[in-house]
Amino acid sequence: MKAIVFITCMWVGFAAQAAHMGQDSVLLKIDKRNQTLVGTTGDKSTTLKEELSQVFAKKGLVLTDSLWQKIRSMVKSETDRDSSMLIEMGGQRIKIGTFRAHSQGEERNEGRRSPISKRNMVDIEKRNGEKVEIGLNGIHIQDGNEEVHVDWNGVRVKEGNGQEMKVIWGKDSTKTKREFVDYYSRDGFNVYMGLNGLSGQVPQITTMIYPAIFMSTDPQLNPLGSRYVSLEVSESVMLVRGRKAAFKLGYGIGFDWYNFMFDHNRVVQKAATGAIFQPLLDATGKELSLSKNKLVVSYVTLPIMPHVVFSKNSAVQMIGLGGYVGYRIDSWTKVIDAKTDQIKRELSNFNLNSFRYGIRTEFSFKNFPDLFFNYDLVPLFEKNSAPALSGFSFGIRFL
Repeated sequence: MKAIVFITCMWVGFAAQAAHMGQDSVLLKIDKRNQTLVGTTGDKSTTLKEELSQVFAKKGLVLTDSLWQKIRSMVKSETDRDSSMLIEMGGQRIKIGTFRAHSQGEERNEGRRSPISKRNMVDIEKRNGEKVEIGLNGIHIQDGNEEVHVDWNGVRVKEGNGQEMKVIWGKDSTKTKREFVDYYSRDGFNVYMGLNGLSGQVPQITTMIYPAIFMSTDPQLNPLGSRYVSLEVSESVMLVRGRKAAFKLGYGIGFDWYNFMFDHNRVVQKAATGAIFQPLLDATGKELSLSKNKLVVSYVTLPIMPHVVFSKNSAVQMIGLGGYVGYRIDSWTKVIDAKTDQIKRELSNFNLNSFRYGIRTEFSFKNFPDLFFNYDLVPLFEKNSAPALSGFSFGIRFL
């Protein structure tokens, strides 16, 4: 019994020192014979690496390839002696031990059916009705109905009358396990599709000239014909992780196309004073009726999207509010004569602003398409030289 008390005292000292150095600890034990992790569910279809990866993920850690190679070498060693390794990762101490079971499946099944206080025990000694278990999870001493268990969390004493006393040092790891949350992710290749429009007014013209360079109806668009398309590759970094939500910063690169389909016969043209709207005339000087009249502007865009993500099982999975900055890479007009179906296309900068920036909001819901809204804070045309019109777009994001 003195030996038991001596071993217990040594373990208490070691555990107290470990608790002082790092309170969050992970204790793992591997059966070398069966190559299984003691204390898991016992699914035969799961490999040892997959079992370890699941345990690491529940602790918010990642099983790296280099660490797995070290563990694999320890498991594959031919020695019959038990071995262990201690590493620190993510502010946590991880102790991994290996042992060779005495018979096939015996140690594995015993460890998976036993309670936590008796799991992962290496040495078992029975003497004069006393049972002593010493292992990676501590020391367990049982004498009849009385039990003493010493581990990383503290000391637990169970008396014969059923009463239990606990002495806890540091954090109780049984109460601080962090559940793995499968957060929503907007990373990857995204396709934005929707409609776009123009906001603002054209200058008031007081002089009587024909044809007028501006009319109040010039910004009017065909709603369903004015389409917005964007192709984007995005990534994100984790800034803050909580129990139910996380805050990320998204970034990437994209290519956007504004298609402004005008609902009239006046075409955007470049002039010395800026961009103007003019009708097209036939050989007799009569205005042409157009079946299609659109202005297309394309940009390369750098989005910055701070966003809050929730679990994939939540009704609301993501809320984002950020912005973007873009540079115009091409622009052209395309018109089709309604009578002859003749197509005319003109490439020009139309005195458009080369740079644009604006704000973007995104929303993601469970079992519902992701939504977005963009609004340009820079006028579509150059300042003080053309109509003060700003573009906006809204629609659905495909991930």
